Amino acid sequence: MSTGQGPQQEQEKDRASSAQEWGDIFRQIHDQVRREAARVVGTSDDADWDDIGRDLSDSSRRTAAKTVGLDESADWKTIGQRAEQSARGTVADMVGTTPDADWAEIGRVVDDRLRAFFGDLFGGRKPTQGRAPGQQGDKTEIDKDEPPVDPWR
Repeated sequence: MSTGQGPQQEQEKDRASSAQEWGDIFRQIHDQVRREAARVVGTSDDADWDDIGRDLSDSSRRTAAKTVGLDESADWKTIGQRAEQSARGTVADMVGTTPDADWAEIGRVVDDRLRAFFGDLFGGRKPTQGRAPGQQGDKTEIDKDEPPVDPWR
């Protein structure tokens, strides 16, 4: 009882069904990943990728707004301004200027502190007694009575 198909036709049919089975498996995996992504961002399980992306962006914006102390309805520009203001205030406090200082003022304070630090560090050295500067064996000493310099105070 033959079905009227030869061995070659049977192999082609098997290959086609195998490819179809793998296609079905990959579609199931795709659908599962999409459903999980939808759940993570808080949208419906049947949402498409566009809806998931839109909801993800909205969820991220709401989280960022709360993180910087704003209402969830804040837009990205307001969130960015608040984050920059907060970071600038923290850096300003660290370098010892006012919390509302702009970046230029912060830079000037850092520059002044570094110049003072290096001036104190290298300006306090004295040549060793008994040798002329520049001769072999010329050494410098640091005054041991002076405490280390803290550039931030």
